[in-house]
Amino acid sequence: MTIKNLYTFMVVFLLGAGIAACSDDDSNITYSSTAETDAQGSFNGTFIRVQVGTTDTLTATGTLVITATDTLNRAYISFTSDELTELTTSNPIPVNIAHADQGFMFYNKSGDYAVVGRINDSQAIRTTFTKAVRSGRSTRRYNYEFTGMRN
Repeated sequence: MTIKNLYTFMVVFLLGAGIAACSDDDSNITYSSTAETDAQGSFNGTFIRVQVGTTDTLTATGTLVITATDTLNRAYISFTSDELTELTTSNPIPVNIAHADQGFMFYNKSGDYAVVGRINDSQAIRTTFTKAVRSGRSTRRYNYEFTGMRN
């Protein structure tokens, strides 16, 4: 086989591979209902709290609950933990929520919270958020991470 034949074979092979790679075989995911309805539920897991500016870390068990709203792509989240009493709130936190592949993403900056999170296709949740905790005249900021599974 000469160099010219080898070169021609490589060009034809690469051209064919390039055309095959451009085929329209992408699957479009369709959802049966809205993200806030599909994502709602209760998740048990672990919180990790770190005070901003320190290495003060606390690990605690707890629950995160997602509740659907009447507004498209909006939900409420709430937290409960016996050890992290500052998380238990009577006012749920509004979040924007959307389908993301086979899971969900949610986020918001609301009042004392800044929240971002994801639920994967195995129904595992991971969220990080920041909360300002007021005590008298001082305010401490905490970074939290919650990981858990749908009940």
